[in-house]
Amino acid sequence: MNLSDLFSSNFLPYTLPALIVLATALMVLLLLVGRRRENALKKPKLKGSTSEIVASTASDRRASLRREGKAVEVVVMSPAFKSGEAPGYVLDRSTGGLRLALATGMAAGTALQVRAKHAPDNTPWVTVLVRSCRPNDEHFELGCEFEKTPPWNVLLLFG
Repeated sequence: MNLSDLFSSNFLPYTLPALIVLATALMVLLLLVGRRRENALKKPKLKGSTSEIVASTASDRRASLRREGKAVEVVVMSPAFKSGEAPGYVLDRSTGGLRLALATGMAAGTALQVRAKHAPDNTPWVTVLVRSCRPNDEHFELGCEFEKTPPWNVLLLFG
């Protein structure tokens, strides 16, 4: 088949509808891509008070997803404790840190060593830095950040 065959009277009735369908499909595709881009660029309308907006943006800055679950008993070591170590519980965890429940409060910036109570003896201690401490009924809740993210097998021991 050569170029002159394409424009012959026998082949032209078949190429014209095919070109129309192809052009229509291309225009629809371009419209859909354009709309998707427009929606991505639109700023969301803010509803609610300023404090609600600040609270939602503060939680959105979290680098890793927080997972809640069954509280896991841990042993926490620190020179601040009389015996050197104290019991505690992991309330939630992420790849960035832990939220611990302890009987005593700790100052922000304090380094703690944490290990799951049921962990094997050869499991390394994990260093966390206290970022926040809040009293909660009969215990204190400490927001802690890992100094260095522990290996996955150690992280799983925290629940």
